Amino acid sequence: MDESNLFSDTQDNTNQLNVNLAPSFQQLKLVSTCADDFIVDNKEFQQCLKGCKWSPDGTCVLTNSEDKFLRIFNLDVDDADQCMGLYKTAQIKEGGTIYDYAWHPNVHANENLVLSTSNRSPIHLWNAKDGKLVATYRVYDHVDEVAHVNSLCFNWSGDEIYCGSLGKINIFRTDRPGREFIEIPTKSDFHKTIISTIAMNPVDKSVFAVGTYNKDIGIFGGNQLMYILRGHKSGITQISFSPDGQKLYSGARKGDSDIVCWDLRNIGQTLYSVQRSVTTNQRIYFDISSDGQYLVSGNCTGEISTWRLDDKINSEENSESVLELNSKILIHDDCVNGVSLHPTRSLLATTSGQRHVDFFNDDDDDDCDVDCNNKKSSNHFDASLKLWNII
Repeated sequence: MDESNLFSDTQDNTNQLNVNLAPSFQQLKLVSTCADDFIVDNKEFQQCLKGCKWSPDGTCVLTNSEDKFLRIFNLDVDDADQCMGLYKTAQIKEGGTIYDYAWHPNVHANENLVLSTSNRSPIHLWNAKDGKLVATYRVYDHVDEVAHVNSLCFNWSGDEIYCGSLGKINIFRTDRPGREFIEIPTKSDFHKTIISTIAMNPVDKSVFAVGTYNKDIGIFGGNQLMYILRGHKSGITQISFSPDGQKLYSGARKGDSDIVCWDLRNIGQTLYSVQRSVTTNQRIYFDISSDGQYLVSGNCTGEISTWRLDDKINSEENSESVLELNSKILIHDDCVNGVSLHPTRSLLATTSGQRHVDFFNDDDDDDCDVDCNNKKSSNHFDASLKLWNII
């Protein structure tokens, strides 16, 4: 592989969406709140959301929640194309705790497709319009039993599915459901740990990155491991490439509150970090605007934090560079675990909630998002999806 072309400055403008965010990103205006769909009539069970993601065409939002449901909410616009809010159109029941979920990058026959993985279940591909199962992909363990994966994503064409689990990466052809896959062992490279998150480079389509619960990040090219990045103090929960493909952002769970920006033009070097509040083992999402100008993250304090990515960097001698905070806005009464910027409009979707010790259930022993140390009054629970105008 030609490493000189690994991170080209040339960008595919057909995949670059134009987002006209307000220059300040100092205020949000609430458009709608969806909470009724997440009410559970069971005092022994605590509901909470676990993230949200806009579809690539921006017509709907996908949510994940503790009750093992994926829900799809459509964007409601009036005749003048003004956003009016969100309304639920479908919901999908998984067999166990949902570990990861992803939108297909393309719309097929006016239908969006959703991929999901859950505890002790195969990988499922769903029709987001009606919630019906489209295809199933199976990974098997050493005794030939169906095993779940912990992370997944599509490649940029949607032709392949990349899945991460304990000590391996599996790659499926989307049009070939079943158990046919390519396997990349990672036990020797990452000390037999779980591949917790996967991201594809938007410019060089042969490059992808993985994060692990062992704190390591791997950069792959042509399905071969090229570099390992180290520096986080806790398990990685999310990684994301910048729109130009030249930087990689990584965030971790409890014990490491920084989002780190890695310079892929100078492998192993960090450009800067930003600081947020992460006091739980669950995944706290961040998002990057498609024009590459803003980084937005949830916090365990009920706030979102924003940073301008061309802003001034504070650095002192013998210390890491830290990007100045642009704004911090209180938007929920509980942990903000999900943030997703609309691909073409000045809209932000957020979700809230976390597991509290009062309601902790140990049925999902291998759910790596469990946090048993969070003690908080049940009067402050907030499990909701909110839609905001960025003004």
